[in-house]
Amino acid sequence: MWNGLEHEVLTVKPGIGSEFQDVAFYHKASNTLLLCDTIVAVDENPPTILVEEEEYVKALLFHARDSPLEIVDDTVENRRKGWRRIVLLFNFFFPSSANVDLGFKPLLRLDPSYKYGWGGWMPFEWISEEKELQTFDAYKQNGLPTIFPIVQIILSRGNSGQETLRWVDKVKQWPFTRIIPQHLNAPITISPKEFEDVFSFINEGKNIVRFCDDDVKFLREAEEGFLNFSVYKSNLGTLQGKRDCT
Repeated sequence: MWNGLEHEVLTVKPGIGSEFQDVAFYHKASNTLLLCDTIVAVDENPPTILVEEEEYVKALLFHARDSPLEIVDDTVENRRKGWRRIVLLFNFFFPSSANVDLGFKPLLRLDPSYKYGWGGWMPFEWISEEKELQTFDAYKQNGLPTIFPIVQIILSRGNSGQETLRWVDKVKQWPFTRIIPQHLNAPITISPKEFEDVFSFINEGKNIVRFCDDDVKFLREAEEGFLNFSVYKSNLGTLQGKRDCT
């Protein structure tokens, strides 16, 4: 117990020389669980902090562009559009709803005076709003809690699953009613049973995620490719999405 907080640490070793940690803090007075990376949730609205600071609003509008030097209007819908794209990019790295060009062409279009920053650098071309909304809907699931796909990869390596289940068993003993995670939207209304259910893939023995299968394609190929040499094997297999969004 520290300053009214109980805590439980999760430590897993997904590979030789690597380590991942998270810690759950339980605040009894408010029945709140504080987490770093293991559970997240998202809806269509960017978190309050992103719409109250000018620099963060600029970031939302930066990602709402459909062409490199476009100046988009500061509207609720464009803020949501930017947020949606941020979530897809930084969860999947190469989401299926965007074509990626990490070569020189996007660099040739840079303009240092561009008001939203980065010279308007835009290495992603979004395919269609319909595809974008489809993949985002598969991710958000009306705010249902989930795990970052890269974290699920980590928690499924070697003996990491057993340690994760030990941690979950400890944490679910606290009668919390909400979680405040470090990332994405907060707070999340959740029960200890719903918290436990997020990690059910370990007991089920399959690395199934609720996202579009083609959204986790890059991470799956990474597991089978360069990550194969730096992490332990997984008995749960590689990431497989529940939805076919092709």
